[in-house]
Amino acid sequence: MSEADMSQIEISTSHGEGHPLTQASVLEDVRQTMGPKQEMVPLVDYLRDVAGKPRGSATGGKEDLNSHNEEFIIKDAQGIHVTSLSELQNLLKSQGLDVEVLGVQSIGNPNQKVTAVVQGVDKSKPQSGFERPTVAEGPHMILAPFSIDKAGALHLFRTIQMRTGEAVIDTPRGFADAKSLEGGQQMYDVENAEEKVTANMQRIVGEESGDALQIKRIVYLGAPRVNGAFVTSKSAIFGVEVDYDAFIKAQKVVSPEELQRRKEQFEHEGIVGDVLDITLPEYANYKRDSQVSKDMAADFGTDTVVIDFLERGLTDLAQKEKRQSEILSAEGQANREFKQEDPKGYVQQRLRVSKARYPERYEENKAKAEAYLSKQYRESLEKTQQ
Repeated sequence: MSEADMSQIEISTSHGEGHPLTQASVLEDVRQTMGPKQEMVPLVDYLRDVAGKPRGSATGGKEDLNSHNEEFIIKDAQGIHVTSLSELQNLLKSQGLDVEVLGVQSIGNPNQKVTAVVQGVDKSKPQSGFERPTVAEGPHMILAPFSIDKAGALHLFRTIQMRTGEAVIDTPRGFADAKSLEGGQQMYDVENAEEKVTANMQRIVGEESGDALQIKRIVYLGAPRVNGAFVTSKSAIFGVEVDYDAFIKAQKVVSPEELQRRKEQFEHEGIVGDVLDITLPEYANYKRDSQVSKDMAADFGTDTVVIDFLERGLTDLAQKEKRQSEILSAEGQANREFKQEDPKGYVQQRLRVSKARYPERYEENKAKAEAYLSKQYRESLEKTQQ
């Protein structure tokens, strides 16, 4: 997709009826009602302003904050080693320093940060709340490339990457900028993200891919959180439909034959970063396989694309079946009227259809038709003679 051809990003919306309690308005009402009773405050603010419970030894409940005990890396006469918070406090105290280390507020880099917070705080109840770490990332996107070939089959494109020591079926990702967390921004400007989406897609297929990357449309699928219990940032998910015939010509798209060759040659390292062309049945089996490491964030976009594709197919099928039922009903009524108005013509027409479909039974059906017409003729005569 060239800059001149760049179309506005589509925003995925629901259509048809949904569950009444899964609406955004319902969740907002819950947030407004429960928010003051379930506040989340930084640990430093809690210790300074609330302090209903002390940091403790992971007893939890009403006794303490069920604290997560920090470990520090220090260098002393014994060399470099790990020490606990209490040991560090004792060390500072032994040095006569008028400083008390209460904990670690945050740790991270410009793109990811872990922060200590106290969740479930109801300021009217000082004994409420529990401590836990939360994770935040800067503005980033996760892409779900897909295509529909000329036969109408869905193809899903994923990559193999190493993530935290494991090989996973990943998908293209990208950050906005290195200073995003400093400004507190955690979401993309979705409507103006086309260039970033294209750049991240270009990165996975390779700059040398030429015309292989032909983007048909970009759909914003939403911004889920990987784990709402402790991840505070959202991931902008985009479905990216590409031209299938062009995309599979990219050098990084691995064919099944090439993948088999690499397996036989034990070239597993060469698979990392390449693009896999996965069909719908293959993706379903990947999801069923409990032995395969999966990334929920990477799967979300692809899952949404699959659900949308299947739902549209089922809707189309239901509409076709409804239309077919209407046609059959109309044909049935027309046949009943035809049979009543012109019995002989109706039987002859059905006999021709039968001959075309079951030629081997034509003579048998012809005899039955003649018998039926003879019976109809006799009954008609009897009625006229009465």
